[in-house]
Amino acid sequence: LSPDLIVLDEAVSALDVSIQAQIVNLLDRLRRELGLAYLFIGHDLSVVRRLCDRVAVMYLGRVVETAEAETLFAHPRHPYTRALIDAAPIPDPVAEAARPHVGLRGEPPSPMTPPPGCAFHPRCAVARPDCREAVPALKRLGPGGHRAACFVAEEAAAAPA
Repeated sequence: LSPDLIVLDEAVSALDVSIQAQIVNLLDRLRRELGLAYLFIGHDLSVVRRLCDRVAVMYLGRVVETAEAETLFAHPRHPYTRALIDAAPIPDPVAEAARPHVGLRGEPPSPMTPPPGCAFHPRCAVARPDCREAVPALKRLGPGGHRAACFVAEEAAAAPA
């Protein structure tokens, strides 16, 4: 069929680690050899980091951050993205024990009845009053196309270095 784009929705999530690694390596090889583009939907950040050039993070069906993969993993700007990255274990036990774990408080709200304002505000450690009142737009945060839908990230990006 020679597709230009392949959509992969949780393509490796139910596989054991060794089979998952084989599939990820195959996908990477096919991408390079055939010039494919993937729209990869997944929860496993190690796989996302390995396969994706650009990442969009969603919370309750809404994009809350998007950036080049390297930038997003090195400098997450949305509190939900930070929490996701913090939750992923590091294979080095010493490094894992030494790093801070912020975690998320509370339970995710129902997607059918999201809270007013930013849907993440009930679980966010840095939420402010405006987070409860308005939905933040996905705005550019500096060069490179890094965007986040967060008033706190927006403010930090606008502050002088």
